[in-house]
Amino acid sequence: MRYSVNVLLLSQFFSSTRGGGEYLFYIIAESLANNNHQVWIITNKIEDEKYALHKNIKIIFVPPILKYQGGLPPSISDNIKYLWNGIQAGVKVVKQNNIDIIHSNNFTPAFVGSILSLLTSKKHVTSVWDIFTLCGSDYWKRWTEQTGISKINQYIGPIFEKLSLKIKCDAFHTISNASKNDLIKFGAKKPIYVIPPTIKKIKLIENTSNNKQFIFLGRLVFYKNIEVLIKAIKIVKIQDDEIKLFIVGGGPQLERIQSIITNHGLQNNIIVKGYVDTKEKFELVSQSNALLFPSVCEGFGLVILEAFSQKKPVLVSNIGPMSEIIEHEKTGYVLDSDDENIWAEHIIRLAKNFDESKQMGENGNKVLKSRYNLDVMYEKLIQMYSNIL
Repeated sequence: MRYSVNVLLLSQFFSSTRGGGEYLFYIIAESLANNNHQVWIITNKIEDEKYALHKNIKIIFVPPILKYQGGLPPSISDNIKYLWNGIQAGVKVVKQNNIDIIHSNNFTPAFVGSILSLLTSKKHVTSVWDIFTLCGSDYWKRWTEQTGISKINQYIGPIFEKLSLKIKCDAFHTISNASKNDLIKFGAKKPIYVIPPTIKKIKLIENTSNNKQFIFLGRLVFYKNIEVLIKAIKIVKIQDDEIKLFIVGGGPQLERIQSIITNHGLQNNIIVKGYVDTKEKFELVSQSNALLFPSVCEGFGLVILEAFSQKKPVLVSNIGPMSEIIEHEKTGYVLDSDDENIWAEHIIRLAKNFDESKQMGENGNKVLKSRYNLDVMYEKLIQMYSNIL
């Protein structure tokens, strides 16, 4: 497709700094706009968010205004408001601007896209990064046990996840083979396009790395499995009291994680930074030996690419897709998600063998540039739109 396409993107959050899926929609919008396609975004305004302007991107804010809360999803009331207001705004945008294709993020935006497709007869593709119901039979129960999350999500979460695969759409867009397999397993019947994600080009920060400093990046939610890192650092501390782990991110597990760290007497070894801005985040990554990412439920994990941008290896859990992204002992380590002793062993290994760490970081940077670059993502995205249209 070498002609200009008019795309309507639907996403409740639209941010270049917050949330993996939301960030990727920002990248999609920007890459389309930079290649002279016209993009409209229907989104909720986020408090304190700065929105960059582009001549080919038009942002339509609909109520309500949202406050970013460390990755917590919008409330049921906020979802209903986005559904209603998104449909009203969407009908006008489609009719007034000759929209070619509607591309929605999951969950509520996908329902908006489905209804708009029914009302306007426009093609609709929806993005699904994760199938949380497949992350374990107790996933939704554990999700609602976290601070600030309504108990009703335990019951409606799996229902809406199943319904999101039954909506009117012409294709599903996802970001890894693991996610594609989950979609098929969960009953998706439409064509599925796997488009590897990317991140914005990030300057390599030439900092002196501390071989005893490690970092975790991500939302502080239960499935990120941060407790295995806390237990591992407790083991490592016996051998080396100077070991440090920075935990960067916000979320409903923040207070619990801080409490566990205190109970283990690890306040000097584990520093919880909470949410930090982009500049500080990459400063911390550049100063660290490696990224530790023990999550047990992911569609991809964009933080892996962020670590690669600073030539850092990544230690991940032995589940897809992370075990596909990381090549064991070449770009990082693939480890048993539940074994703190294995994590401790490999943290010590990198702390003592910094040359190995640097080589794996160099390898990861090459993988980022060759496999997960913006040109590859853009070409695959346009090919998907072309096929659907």
